[in-house]
Amino acid sequence: MNHQRIKLNETAYFDTYLLHASQEYNVGKRKPLVIIAPGGAYAFTSDREAEPIALKFNSVGFHSIVLWYTTKDKVKHVPQNALIEFAMTIKYAREHADEWLIDKDNIIVCGFSAGGHLALSMSTKWNQPWLHELLKTDKETLKVNLAIAAYPACVASIYDESDIGVMASLIESPNTANERFFGTKNPTQKDVDEFNILTWINEDTPPMFIWHTFEDILVDVNHSLLLGSKLRENNIPFEMHIFQRGEHGLALADRTTARKPSHHNKHVSRWFDLCESWLSSYVDK
Repeated sequence: MNHQRIKLNETAYFDTYLLHASQEYNVGKRKPLVIIAPGGAYAFTSDREAEPIALKFNSVGFHSIVLWYTTKDKVKHVPQNALIEFAMTIKYAREHADEWLIDKDNIIVCGFSAGGHLALSMSTKWNQPWLHELLKTDKETLKVNLAIAAYPACVASIYDESDIGVMASLIESPNTANERFFGTKNPTQKDVDEFNILTWINEDTPPMFIWHTFEDILVDVNHSLLLGSKLRENNIPFEMHIFQRGEHGLALADRTTARKPSHHNKHVSRWFDLCESWLSSYVDK
């Protein structure tokens, strides 16, 4: 395996989990790449939704990358900054596609919770001219071909000015939730709309695999239901699985990523096999 840490800036980097270029099997074959964004309310990035996910995709023949985007309120408007870092990662991967044997037509994004919001932001904003201009690249270089979203946050509203967010205890000098998510203590409706995924879905949005649990109390299942409805409205193919039981943040929902017994849910753990089967209809051609 080719495992490298690539620095994006002073506060963000990504780790590569690139499968060995064997001279015995699949010789010279380019493989799809999954870029993973861990969750953590944009306040931190969860280990449980990082390397174990990357290795799981490796196990079924995919290259993978884990993006450790800037958190801990080192910047304001964390989601916007993280989106730029995600775009930088895709650009770097496509520019090294020949060296790394990446299938440039199968760049897949995958995110969990806030990382799900980030992956969906990348999926719906990769075609934005301002992003191409900022990174001095073109539309096709940043294109997202497929997206995977696990219990994603899709919509938001203006927070009480004093609210620092549920995860802010992990931050030494936390911003308000409004500063973290919208870049200002007094956001406008336009700022909120910019954050909301549903605002950006159009004909350039890639097919998606989405899963959530009905019992999730941190990110309500309605986020995914609204997302599915908006995708259908725009005729974007998707597959969605709503599991009845299970709390927020289950990751792989097996012993690999469990921090406590309730993280081990055999029924929900089926999501990965379902996702692999869904992916096969796109990448095994």
